[in-house]
Amino acid sequence: MPLLEVNDNPDDLTQPSMSGLKPFADEDRSVAPPRKRRTERPTSGPAMDMARVRSRPGAPRSAPGKSAGLKPTAQIQYTRSEATTPPDYGRKLNRDEFDRLLRWMVEQDATDLHITPRFPPTLRVDNRFQPSQGRVFDPGEIEKVIYSILGDKERKEIEERQATDLSYEIDGVGRFRINVFRQLYGTSAAVRHVGSAIESLDALNLPSELSWLTGQEAGLVLFTGPTGSGKSTSMAAIIEQMNLTRQLHILTLEASIEFLFQNGKSLIQQREVGVHTPTFLDGLRDALRENPDVIMVGELRDLDTVSMAVSAGETGHLIMATMHANTTVNAVSRLIDVFPDTQKAGARAMISDVLKAVVNLRLLRHSSGRGLVPAVDFLKINNAVATLIRDNKLHQVRQVITTASGEGMWAFEKHLVELTKRNEVDYETAYQAAPDKRVFEQYAQSYQEERDAARKATRKRR
Repeated sequence: MPLLEVNDNPDDLTQPSMSGLKPFADEDRSVAPPRKRRTERPTSGPAMDMARVRSRPGAPRSAPGKSAGLKPTAQIQYTRSEATTPPDYGRKLNRDEFDRLLRWMVEQDATDLHITPRFPPTLRVDNRFQPSQGRVFDPGEIEKVIYSILGDKERKEIEERQATDLSYEIDGVGRFRINVFRQLYGTSAAVRHVGSAIESLDALNLPSELSWLTGQEAGLVLFTGPTGSGKSTSMAAIIEQMNLTRQLHILTLEASIEFLFQNGKSLIQQREVGVHTPTFLDGLRDALRENPDVIMVGELRDLDTVSMAVSAGETGHLIMATMHANTTVNAVSRLIDVFPDTQKAGARAMISDVLKAVVNLRLLRHSSGRGLVPAVDFLKINNAVATLIRDNKLHQVRQVITTASGEGMWAFEKHLVELTKRNEVDYETAYQAAPDKRVFEQYAQSYQEERDAARKATRKRR
């Protein structure tokens, strides 16, 4: 068994070499200091026994549930005592104690909570995986408490597929998206905090240029990025702004309903796949007969769903959907690639006409070490981009984004420099996150030249 070393101290992280690069000259790099971190390390307890292990040279691998020559050799680094000391959850986990763990998760501003056999409850805080100092869970107690929150549909699904998704709510705390799945040692749950309030674009620290999306009448808008990058949260903010400012009929289709909307100027009707409609495809097909102005789709996953969404956009509806993609250009490519080779030419023509915008999101660690900051790539489909899509020249789209900021587009590299200027993200983190390092350096150099020119002008006036 290999050595398991969990080092979660950001002060110990080795930054990659970046020869010739340095933060902006004369920049005020002051940031809010992080909270005091706990430096002492626990030296005993079940949590330590789970993590500080290494097999003897030549020792056989352990069978499930057994140990073979294991001895502690490493320590988990606990960086925040308040986020690693869970509330008491007794000798056997029950429903009330499960809810108490979810409250603890929210209090620590964690995005995720992992409840799994043979390991203590674990949070993801500021994008760091942080095991707690609680006791190790027994497989039986997890199975019992998880089944107590499952409905008939979820129980049937986990028996058939060995996994299921559900929404869960605690009054006064918020909503949660839970994935329950079977693994080697039993049943596990991955809990994502959704929250109850729907934040505005400004509160989410997103560029104001995204407000342009709220005025669109028809077509397809994609929110893309890796898992946990804020796609659903950002899309909900756009829907809520429409709800408060326009008179529309809005339908939502989600695998599990996350955000609960209250009708404002708009009528919003929410449907959950598996509960209110069998599949995304069925829900989209039904929606076309339900007189909507806007249809929000939780995720575009397959050819049938993508084809129906594109057709709906062509017939005068505004479709807003999420998709897993690393960049805006990659999202367009993936949208086309779901079609068979014999249909790709026609698909490019359709998508060039119906696609209105692609938003790509990524969450980066704040320069203070506490909290996450969204970085955004915003692609509008103007005539130039539509022509490149139609002519299968997607490799040239990045150049359009970087040169069309006057049209409200927002290059990821540009936003990274903006975040660095505001001391929200440090220079090295921004550089490593930039898809095109050369473009990032150009934006950074341009900003530095502007600062130098402004200082010279100030000195002359004096």
